Amino acid sequence: MKYPDIKSFGPDPSYFEKIHPNVWLMDDHRWAYFIWEQLLNRERSKAKRALLHLDYHWDGINDFKADSNQERLRKITDIEEIFQEVREGKRVRKDSFIAPAIIRGIINEVHFLCFQDDTPPGLDEELIDKFNVRQFFYEDISSLLISAPNSSLFNIDLDIFDRSDQMYEGELWPDFEILEFLDGCSELIKSSPLITIAMSFGYSGSREHTKHLARLVLPKVLEFRAKSL
Repeated sequence: MKYPDIKSFGPDPSYFEKIHPNVWLMDDHRWAYFIWEQLLNRERSKAKRALLHLDYHWDGINDFKADSNQERLRKITDIEEIFQEVREGKRVRKDSFIAPAIIRGIINEVHFLCFQDDTPPGLDEELIDKFNVRQFFYEDISSLLISAPNSSLFNIDLDIFDRSDQMYEGELWPDFEILEFLDGCSELIKSSPLITIAMSFGYSGSREHTKHLARLVLPKVLEFRAKSL
């Protein structure tokens, strides 16, 4: 287990690393898409995956609107090209990393537990219809647990635990509520083939707020994963 040095953390859009088998940590959420692509490269013969997206924000923007951009993306066969696409951050950004996974055929359903209320929920209907994707919306962890499938990609952003929508200003959930939430997710975390965790500095409160959330969340996730081996 590679336990990260939380004390040294800060905003870094290029940071992502594996901290445990099939558990990845990042600051900018767009790297989740690259990590999903890596999984796909190992599992080409397997069925498409469901995605659990637990986040304050929907992250449902599609920056590959044009048919020509979608066709170019779908024709990529080299994982290095995907890496460059994500690193550039032009069409794969922190709020538009789910759409390319749908266009590329990695994901065919998305289960959203998000609290953003200043944009329409989820993915746009054009993307949903064109690629025959289903999306589901939940108001709390209890409703998610009833319907969300095990063995889904588990994608969480620490800003889900911040009620403030102001940059670098935090209104964090109480610690006990965060830990209860994570306990509720334990079976989903254990069964997932891949966990992606975004810290989202700036969106998850102050720098110290983000570090505090990391100190709470990472040990719990790694504890559950260790029990699944």
